[in-house]
Amino acid sequence: MSLAIEREFTFPFSLCGKRFVLRVPLKLPLDHPVPELTHRLVLVHNLSCAVERDLCSALNKFVTTELAKYEDELAEKSINSVKSGIVDVDRVLKNWTSAFSQEVLEYSTVEPPSDDDVFSEVYHSLVHSASLETLLSLEHGYALIVQRKLEQRDQELLNLENRHRREMEEAVKLLGITVTDEQINHIAQRHIEKAETLENRWASELCSLLDMQRQEYRDWVMKLYEGSQMSDAVQRHLHAISGLMHDTRDEIEAPVYSRREESFTVHLGAQLKTSHNLRLFSSNVLDLCRHRPQKNQSGSLSAHRLQMAISLYSNSLSSLVLLVDNRLNSFTGIKREFAKVCEQSTDFHFPSLKQQFEQIEQSILEGKDWRLRKKASNAEDGDRISIKSSASFDRDERSVQMQSGDFYITRHSNLAEVHIVFHLVSDDSICSSVSEISSRHPIIMGYRNIIKCCFRYNVRNITLPLLLVHEMSEEMTIPWCLKRAELVFKCVKGFIMELGLWNSQESCTIQFLVPKTLSDETFASLSNMMPTIFRMSNPVMAKS
Repeated sequence: MSLAIEREFTFPFSLCGKRFVLRVPLKLPLDHPVPELTHRLVLVHNLSCAVERDLCSALNKFVTTELAKYEDELAEKSINSVKSGIVDVDRVLKNWTSAFSQEVLEYSTVEPPSDDDVFSEVYHSLVHSASLETLLSLEHGYALIVQRKLEQRDQELLNLENRHRREMEEAVKLLGITVTDEQINHIAQRHIEKAETLENRWASELCSLLDMQRQEYRDWVMKLYEGSQMSDAVQRHLHAISGLMHDTRDEIEAPVYSRREESFTVHLGAQLKTSHNLRLFSSNVLDLCRHRPQKNQSGSLSAHRLQMAISLYSNSLSSLVLLVDNRLNSFTGIKREFAKVCEQSTDFHFPSLKQQFEQIEQSILEGKDWRLRKKASNAEDGDRISIKSSASFDRDERSVQMQSGDFYITRHSNLAEVHIVFHLVSDDSICSSVSEISSRHPIIMGYRNIIKCCFRYNVRNITLPLLLVHEMSEEMTIPWCLKRAELVFKCVKGFIMELGLWNSQESCTIQFLVPKTLSDETFASLSNMMPTIFRMSNPVMAKS
């Protein structure tokens, strides 16, 4: 039985020689403190302030007495139910035992670790042993197999597209002679069906290949940790992978990817200052995710994989902020390019990008359902003041679309320089030179929430787009870039000083990314701006 009753509160009082009686129905327990309810009664009934103290005392006594009586009645009914056999004592004891085991640590049962927990510990142990080279060879070999499969898929799709184009061109030439409009429509429909069938077949094959590689890799890691000798089949597989790596390396033309960059060490803090590393560099944002093997350099084939493997299960995780639209998919724009990078190799530790999107979508829907239920429950309270803007009622609250400043997180172990990607929702207004943004803009507040998340979960390397864009446009002049960069620099500085107070003063690395097409003059101006905003760490020169 729920603890909810309604009682009538009676308060007799005298005022100016006259007797009055205040009668108010109350729902117990109260939703507000007794003094607040007393003040409301005085205001609503236009009572004199002279009776407020006596009213508060009487109301407090009334609430305490009535609740005690009601609790005694409930206890008496419960005891009688047990004595008469209406209540199953064994079931009650079972429920209490379950509650204690789930809520009280002393009585809780120790749950066995999951397969993912065991695998993460085993992998972390092996990457710090002599087995590291074997693991990296397996990972790189699997990646080459997937890449060749993707090349075959792309080539087959391209051939089909060219064949359909030639067929359509020939049909259009004969339009009105031997071919009708209806036949053209049938040809186009047939082409679409064939393309969809081919894409679905390749998607199924790739999914099966990735699942097979993931399972084989995990099995071999566990066998390697248990100390069992590698079988002849595994040895032959490694030998084949080694040959594949040499063949592929000879075919790759290795372009040189140079980055303009400047690094600084700064001290931030009000009293106890902490040193942080700042880095300004220009690059394509997806270059931080792609593995780029270099020709005739076997070591560079696994350099990024080595760094990512060692820091995967550590307190030195790396993250990247990717500016996306408000739709949760990977069909257009930079999200499509990012999805292509992710599918270049198998992720042996985390779910695929598609599976993570499905989990995020479910979480978003659950969160919005909770907000709708909360909103419905709050609507029943007439005293509650809504703080929600009227404009927010226009959108479909049950949809998966997000607002500017929201972000969702995906985890990866198969990217070049990042483990975590923060997908920050942006819009076209952020790129306009006409609209001005402030420190309270949703994108800036999204940066604050991302930095807060990184500080909380020990993500020590954060890469942020400095200009809040990934590509330059003609309207982005040098003054516009300097003004935008100054705002972001100052906001990030404030966020680090604010959030670093409750994070044990641990240092981190903040990387500011600018588009690759940014001019050298603008880059130099941005580099010169950083020492004027952040306090640089200057060495002390001692003279003998």
